[in-house]
Amino acid sequence: MSVRHVWLMVLVLASIAGFARAEDAGKAAVAKADDSAEQVLDRAGQIRRQSFKKTGEEKRKILEDAIAAYGAVAERFAQDERACAEAAFRIGELQRSLGDTAAAATAFEQAAARGKAAPRFAARAQNELAHILRRAGKPNEAIAAYRLVLDEYPHEETEGAKALTWIGRVQERAGDGAAARSTWLSIADKTPTQAVAAVRAADLAALSLLKAGNKDDARKVIEGVRKRFADSPYWTADVEEALGRMRSARQLDGSAAPAETDDDE
Repeated sequence: MSVRHVWLMVLVLASIAGFARAEDAGKAAVAKADDSAEQVLDRAGQIRRQSFKKTGEEKRKILEDAIAAYGAVAERFAQDERACAEAAFRIGELQRSLGDTAAAATAFEQAAARGKAAPRFAARAQNELAHILRRAGKPNEAIAAYRLVLDEYPHEETEGAKALTWIGRVQERAGDGAAARSTWLSIADKTPTQAVAAVRAADLAALSLLKAGNKDDARKVIEGVRKRFADSPYWTADVEEALGRMRSARQLDGSAAPAETDDDE
């Protein structure tokens, strides 16, 4: 058999495999009559994972199949608030990936509305809604949306710390460095379990001070956060690593160039 014939066979087999994967995705989307809500969510997740490392039309089609699969949760298990909240949140993520901001916002709103049954997904959805407002150039509305994470879901400290971090970024971007630093430094008290987030936020506060030319206060912030977590019950290797990676400290000792504090996601 010639090399050309070998390559033709390889291409044919690859095409068949591709069609088989697409068919598998379609089969996975069809939930069984006796499936539980968790099983339907798992099937939808399986479809979603098939999109990893895919591009173009193939990726888009898989994501649309996943959206349909998550949509089946609301259709079949409307009384299961927790499952519906997770499904709505996942749909929001997928719509965002497809570039449909309006559809994503609608889905995130649906997830946030089920906060009592699924506070973790509701808090995540609320942060996503705030991100949408921030990216749309609506800083005041974004800050208000981020604050809802802390007001409505006070026990979801992971998302609360993220919300505070972004409030500070929006304030810094608007030119209110003092407010931003106050927000960042409040994370250690408002979300005490989020020690790594508190260290990173203190770094942002110190960088803000350095940007304003205030080296002495920047040093105080760095020393303060190190002292705070020296005997903290939340001390972990991750906290130690975060302390060691503080850009502000490296900038002060001359081992790093000045860095911007206004990162985006």
